[in-house]
Amino acid sequence: MEQEVYVDLYFLINTCMNLLTLMITATLLHRKVSRWRAWLSAAAGGLWAVFALFLGMEGFWGLVCDGAVIFLMSAAVFATQKNSIKTLLKCTIVGILTSMILGGVMTALYALFNRIKLPLGDAQENSSSVLIFALIAALAGLATVQGGRFLGLSKKTEYVTVNAELFGKTVTLRAMVDTGNHLREPISGRSVIVADRARILAALPTSLSQALQSPSAEEWLSDNKYATRIRLVPTSTATGSRMLPALLPDKLTLTNGKETYPADYLIAPAPMEDTSDFDAVIAMH
Repeated sequence: MEQEVYVDLYFLINTCMNLLTLMITATLLHRKVSRWRAWLSAAAGGLWAVFALFLGMEGFWGLVCDGAVIFLMSAAVFATQKNSIKTLLKCTIVGILTSMILGGVMTALYALFNRIKLPLGDAQENSSSVLIFALIAALAGLATVQGGRFLGLSKKTEYVTVNAELFGKTVTLRAMVDTGNHLREPISGRSVIVADRARILAALPTSLSQALQSPSAEEWLSDNKYATRIRLVPTSTATGSRMLPALLPDKLTLTNGKETYPADYLIAPAPMEDTSDFDAVIAMH
């Protein structure tokens, strides 16, 4: 049975669905999205959909190719220098699930609207069909996001802005509030902000920055000019226990969106991977 397909409309619908899938994935995983990268990736996915239609790709290999396309779209939108292949695979899996759920919800809504005799005909013949499609896509997107949150894919994350003055230079960090961060300096009891190592080292004097890249505490404390500003914090991880150098800022303030106020924290530079939304972790008092 032959079926007439409007290629331009088919491309537009798939592009919009891809864009919606990427945006929902970003919402569920709390990822920043570049709009132009998202649009270009969605359009590339739309072109693939048209190409696959003419090739007649269905069944197992069609699903494999669709999954590969979602991975490439996720890589184009979410990839950063900090992301690992594990993070991109996570984005891909959530993207695939989102696409499946989104398609299922849209089909259910389409059937529901059809039963109540809303205009769901060909958009070329009935202009209101475009509005109905947009309404169905919006409702399906909202339902998918809420469903993801209900299933625990998305959790409300709180962030604060940290402005720290270190040896005369100011560093601004976006810190994720982590109630599980109990890292404290044992003598003073100060809480420790774990911050992206590259961001902190770039703001420090060259000699101190080089010393902190050494695994030896003797290097950290060798210069008396800096030694009084360094505290050693014992840490335990899955790989063992060690002393983590933490810096005493000249001044530090926190901004939570409503107010800015001074705070008393140490800052420990440490490698931070798979983070695109924040570059520090803080425990709020």
